[in-house]
Amino acid sequence: MKVKEYTCFIVDDEDLIIQRLELFFSELSQKERVFHVVGKANNGQKGIEEIMQLKPDIVISDIVMPRMDGIAMIEQLKQELPHTQFILLTAYSTFEYAQRAIHANVLEYIVKVPLNEADLNRALVRAAGILDEVKKKEEEFQLLNISVLENKYRVRKQFFNELIRGEIPPHRVSNFTNRMESQFFQANYCCFIVEMNLYENFRNEYSAVDQNILKYAITNVIEETVMNCGSGVATDLSDNRFIGFLSWENNRSDMDTEYACQTLGSQIVTHLQQYLNQRVSVAFGGSHRGWESIKQAYTEAHNVSEDFYYHGEKVVKTPPHRFQYRNDRREEFQQKLAGFLVGVQRQVSKEELEKEFAELHQFVMDHKIHRSIMAPMLRDLYRDITAKFKSGNTSTTDVAEFPIEFMTFREQLTYISDFTFGYVHAGQLLHRAEIMGAMRFIEKNLRQRLTLEAIAENVNLAPSYFSSLFKKTMNEGVISYINRKKIQLALELLNVQDYSILELCEEVGIVNEGYFCKLFKEYTGDTPKQYRIKITRYESK
Repeated sequence: MKVKEYTCFIVDDEDLIIQRLELFFSELSQKERVFHVVGKANNGQKGIEEIMQLKPDIVISDIVMPRMDGIAMIEQLKQELPHTQFILLTAYSTFEYAQRAIHANVLEYIVKVPLNEADLNRALVRAAGILDEVKKKEEEFQLLNISVLENKYRVRKQFFNELIRGEIPPHRVSNFTNRMESQFFQANYCCFIVEMNLYENFRNEYSAVDQNILKYAITNVIEETVMNCGSGVATDLSDNRFIGFLSWENNRSDMDTEYACQTLGSQIVTHLQQYLNQRVSVAFGGSHRGWESIKQAYTEAHNVSEDFYYHGEKVVKTPPHRFQYRNDRREEFQQKLAGFLVGVQRQVSKEELEKEFAELHQFVMDHKIHRSIMAPMLRDLYRDITAKFKSGNTSTTDVAEFPIEFMTFREQLTYISDFTFGYVHAGQLLHRAEIMGAMRFIEKNLRQRLTLEAIAENVNLAPSYFSSLFKKTMNEGVISYINRKKIQLALELLNVQDYSILELCEEVGIVNEGYFCKLFKEYTGDTPKQYRIKITRYESK
């Protein structure tokens, strides 16, 4: 078990006393390195400057010194370093000094001539005990805060889910908003929905625990961004969606409301990309007032968010910019799908397939059919392609695996395109070739910052399809595989020579040192330093 260490700082204007204390700490560290000196000063003014920089756990100071005495120094430092423990050494046992020391909340008051080392050692042990107790209480308080905050978000999520379904009576709405200090129902407000782009990739790349952590962080960023723009609230809604409300006191024109929504939406998109590397789109509903309108406000935002199906990434949508859907072209598109299915031959080239899919895509872009109609048609197409090639190919895939729910139209069509070409050209054999190509690309660029999109592009597959295919083939997500290979590289480097954490990060292409250390310990059970010590011991045998 690692022994706790406590940093100490000495302030005294007598060189002999400083030397005596340094010798005392040196002898103490030979027994057990618990207390060690990190700095010294010969007056109170200099002591303040050094102590504010070093922030030691314990300060041992004389009282009578030039420029500023020890008690005046402590009184000033206590305001900035409330947990630092102070021990006074003095040659003057006067009531005035003792009274000032008590007022300054000094831990110990020790006569230094002659210096009783047992008294000093006892004072240090007492200071360490107080510091341990303070740290323990802070950790408990932090855990309590985290627990309270997590429960707050959990309750808020449940509340808003029930609210938008119309399941909460009026008195519960009022009581809840008072407790949560959410008074936006009393003002003008609009509902907005934040939708994660590339959610299928997100689910394939991160474990369930990491997904929850990231969603919690996303909620915080959204809510902080809302508060920067005025007032409101945000919470996790379900799967890839978050719900929020922007409120304002005074009446606004439609133009001002549109501007406010576009501004907030753009900031949410930018902040989530900047802080968490997450790409999202944001949809706003119209203006409302009162909790009675909350379900309608949500429905409007939800309807606007349906347009994301035909958009790319990082889009901000408002009611005036909705699509006009042409559901009357459904039968015509179904005929095109039937004709496409008939025309697909086993030896058709990828260029011909891409041309066929491009024509389907263009038709839908010209005559948008609502997602509720289009998505089932694409699922049927996927099923029919599977059935067409099932008898001649052992590489069959359950229709239920088609990731239809969280993908855009373009992503779904591209997924089907890659899937179809895989069936036409030897199925699993081609897939193995593409996965091998991806592994070679990863190995070649392991020292760089690799992204799923860059690897998928290298093997000419859609990111969502490649991510799903890689996990199915390797029984491991792409990001997990890359991280494992990077840590293996780090181990190889440490076996050759000692590296600092920063140097290792640069060598294996991981920007964040904390994240690297977390991964290293996750894969090896040791920190990089502990691993290097083990290697050194092994080499010395």
